Amino acid sequence: MTFRAESGVHGYPNRSYHPGRIAAAGGNVRKETEEMGRGSWSYGSAAEWLRGSEPMAWRRTYSGRLDQVPVARQFAVSLFAGSGHEGEIAFIVTELASNAVRHTRSGEYGGWFGLELVHADLAYIGVTDLGGRSRPTVLPESDQLEQGRGLRAVSALAVAMGIHGNPAYGHTVWADVDLRPTVAPKHDLAVMLAR
Repeated sequence: MTFRAESGVHGYPNRSYHPGRIAAAGGNVRKETEEMGRGSWSYGSAAEWLRGSEPMAWRRTYSGRLDQVPVARQFAVSLFAGSGHEGEIAFIVTELASNAVRHTRSGEYGGWFGLELVHADLAYIGVTDLGGRSRPTVLPESDQLEQGRGLRAVSALAVAMGIHGNPAYGHTVWADVDLRPTVAPKHDLAVMLAR
């Protein structure tokens, strides 16, 4: 007997489920038999199971205070645990969230910032602020400029980066990070920030 989930189970509409089968993230399905027993589950690594075959997305809001930046960072790192990109994710979230609190109305009384994450081969990290006096900008490298090194480092870590919105209504600053396995060496954050 087969039935189709009308409202969607676990956020995936119109998937077929069969009695006697268990569906796991990524569509891994194993038929439960008496010979197999419960101890024979095999998913590979935690990162493979987490990634699955479909992107997963999360949104959270945080009070516009600097003490909320580490909370947002820890949330993001926990979602990307086992990907091998936890350092890059932590840095990007820290930089974008800190900028939102320091340079926009998000850091004013009653302000907030939003964090959006999509876990897929090309991960999306976006931080939404409440706008302010200016537009976030990646500044060119210069020995005289102390500011702007963080967004330059984010742009170097990301395969794509962008900003949409405006100072009156708010901005979303986003970065895409390639999570696919690679043999190329990773960027050294300390070297990038020292530039």
